[in-house]
This record gives sequence, structure tokens and C-alpha cells, in this order.
Amino acid sequence: MHLIPTPTKLELKSGFYYFEKEPEVKKEIKHSFEKDESYRLTINADGVFIEGASEKGIYYGETTLKQLMFNYRGCLPFLYISDEPEFSYRGFMLDSSRHFFTVDEVKKIIDACALFKLNKFHFHLTDDQGFRFEMEKYPLLTEVGSKRRASEFSREENDQNEYAHYYTKAELKEIVEYCHERYIEVIPEFDIPGHTTSLIAAYPEISCKGEKTEPETKGGIFENILCVGKEETFNVIYAVIDEMCEIFTDKYFHIGGDEAPKKNWIECPHCRAKKDELGLKNFQELQGWLMNEIAKYLKKKGKTAICWNDALKGGNLDSNNMAVSLWLEKNNKSVEWANSGNKLIVECNVPLYVDYPYAVNSLEKIYKFKPKKLKGLTEVGENSVLGIESPAWSEHIKNFEELAFMCFPRWFAVAETAWNGGSKRGYLQFMGTSQFYCDILKEMKIPASEKSEWDGNPQKTIKGLIKHGKRILTPESVVDFLRIQKNELIGGDE
Repeated sequence: MHLIPTPTKLELKSGFYYFEKEPEVKKEIKHSFEKDESYRLTINADGVFIEGASEKGIYYGETTLKQLMFNYRGCLPFLYISDEPEFSYRGFMLDSSRHFFTVDEVKKIIDACALFKLNKFHFHLTDDQGFRFEMEKYPLLTEVGSKRRASEFSREENDQNEYAHYYTKAELKEIVEYCHERYIEVIPEFDIPGHTTSLIAAYPEISCKGEKTEPETKGGIFENILCVGKEETFNVIYAVIDEMCEIFTDKYFHIGGDEAPKKNWIECPHCRAKKDELGLKNFQELQGWLMNEIAKYLKKKGKTAICWNDALKGGNLDSNNMAVSLWLEKNNKSVEWANSGNKLIVECNVPLYVDYPYAVNSLEKIYKFKPKKLKGLTEVGENSVLGIESPAWSEHIKNFEELAFMCFPRWFAVAETAWNGGSKRGYLQFMGTSQFYCDILKEMKIPASEKSEWDGNPQKTIKGLIKHGKRILTPESVVDFLRIQKNELIGGDE
């Protein structure tokens, strides 16, 4: 029997329930469950029965039933399942800024993720290479920010054609409604203060230097970030948030905060004056202040902000209305944040980034990852982990076929971990189940990767790493990275 994620409790009994087209299902909400996503599924001679803590719990019972019907034709085994998730946050992230995915393609990804009970869709809509949201109050964000003159993300992609895409508000409403029908919350990301070249291209006055620029054509970390010493910057930020909140009605709103070099702030009289006015020691604290201000604004709208763990560097992030996404760090500040009882979402780049090749983040590595076993995490810290999320950044994912190849079956392992935490069946059994559902996805026109790609021996891994490095690294990119790191330290890293 192939089920993902594995139910918390499954008792297989003797006998089968037979039906012709669809089994008759009796559903009932029971308020005795502890978690609102909990359900019980019973199949016996009298039929199929689903009890759920809520409509959401009923839906997850129906999802398990749907998987069972992939396993059996015209009959179902007698069984009893009692099931509930370890984590309330079971996320997947799609980046449509670097490379764009159509509404129909996004819906296919949603269908697949819903089948495995993932429940948070983090939608990365703004970055240096493109602003993908239809704006009314500041229309140049769409008219200028959604277009880049070329795509030069790697040695394999040097496309000199204009790349121009964005989602209309009607399309985004359609995606949100589609998710809600599947009990998936949608979390937009408006990344600030860094990764904002597409905004600055539209309105140069919101940068420190005010110089004309254009959306970036390459990946990387760029010094041209939003100026926090100008009132107009906040006018634009709040306008984008206002219009996004009209579309995205769920609890969380991601405000980015990663990879924001402070060189321009250090040299900017407006930013220096703002830092001094607030009595802050360094420019990392200035970023912490910015994130807190945006979180306060979101709180008035009934939203909880999420930011990347980079924003913890200033040590002044307000925990009252903020969750932190851990992707990469050296100083253990995210663990300290969680150990103080603050909410943490685990999405470590190794092993959870599925834009990395299988040679780096193999299926087995993701499957065996235990999010509550981060080094230094106390019992309080473990209880502060909301869940996990797996991002698919799209610098090197050019189309839907590549996206599906990179995500599946690795998102099966994410779903298993998110639902069951560290309690899992054996990996060999999981591989067989993964193959079963890869075949199902291919029938759904979602081309998952072949089994030969999933894992590898050390020699295969080394070859894969060398190939990936040659693909994405150039002398210019290495120099840029080292320069940015130096400037970040000048800005007050600690």
C-alpha cells in the first residue's frame, strides 16, 4: 500500500469493500480531536466513514481515500486510520520572478502538493529580475518592473530576448481560490529592502542614489537596495502591501529581508540620518527596525509577517508579530530565536532547496532530515518550530518541465517530514512509494524525475557538483560575491 505521508496510525484488517464507480462515503465532524487537521478513516463491510476535526480534517481524510483508490481498483481494504500532522506549517515555495510560470502551470503544482497534504504556498512574486504583481497605484512597477531586456542566468542560458510577464489581479485571485478549495494558504512574498532592482527601475527615487537602472538579467546579490531614509520609499512599500493584501487574504505575509548589502546605506545621508535619529548602533539594526515597522503595518491588517533569518543580524527583530524563515546562517541566531520561544520555519538550503541538483540535495537526504534536530535547539526551541518549507528558486529553472523534474519526488519527502516529523518508515519502502506516485504525476502531465536521478554514490555526487558549479559560476559572480560579503561586514554583521 502506497501512501504519502504515512498515516500516524494504520490498522489493516481482513476483507475488502467492493463498489462499482465511486464508494459511498459518510462524513462527520467530531470536535473531540486536538488538532483541526486530524481525521479518522474507517473502511468496513458497511462502507467508508470519515470523521474529521473540521472541514479541513474531512478533506485530508478524503485525500487519503483518493490515494487508496490509486492503489486499488473497484475495491478498498478494510482498515482503520487515525491521523494528524506533526507540523501545522507544511510549505512549498515557488519563485515566479526569475522565471515565470503560467496560472495553469501553478495550478498543476498546487494539485500535486495538495495530494500530499502540503498546506502553505509561499509565492515569491518580486525580485531583482522581475516584479510579477499588477499594481494600480504605482503602475510603473508592472509596466517597467515586469520586463527585463534579457535572461543571462548561467552559461547555459544567455537569451537576449526581452522577458516580460506578470500576473493580473484576477489571475492571482483565481490561484488563491484554487488553493483555498484545497485547504492551502497562500503567502505572498514582497522582498525588501534587498532584491528590489525591479522596483528601483520603475521608481529610481526610492533608492539611495536615485540613479536610473533596469531589472537585472542575471542572478546574484546587488547593492542597489531600497533607501530607508526617504518617505517615498515607505509610500511605495505600503501601497504594494495594501494591494497585495486585497488578493492574499490568509494569515501570513512574507517580507523577505535576505541578502541586503549595506554599502549604499553606509554612504547615503538619508539612511545615516535615519540610523542616528533612531539611536541605532549599525545598519543591521536599521534593517531590523525596517522589518519591525513593516510587521506593525501588517499587524493592523490582521497579518503575521515572515522574514528570512538574515534580518536577525541586528539583534532587534520584534518577536510579537514575526516568524523567521531559516535558510542559511553561521551564527546560530535562528536557533537562539526559537529557543526564546519565537516562531521558526525551517527551510535550510541544504537539504530543502529543490533548485539545487539531486547531487547536492538527494531524495534520501531530504527524507532523513529532522527539522527539530537543529544543533543547539532546546525543548522550547523544538516547540517553537512551526514546520518546514521547501523552496524552488527559479534562476536555473527555466520552464515547467524543469520545475516538475526538480520538485518531484523531493517534495514527497518534504510532505512526509512535514506530516510525521522524525517518525518514518524505511527509506527503501519510501523509494518504492515515490516511484508509484511519480507515475501518477506523469499521468497528470507533471513530469517527475526518473529514479536514476534521485540519489547517487560519492563519485556521482562529485561529478554533479562540478557540473552544477560550471553551470552557475563565472569569475564575475565569484568576485561579486566576495565584494558583497566584505561590504556586509562593514555594515555591522554582528
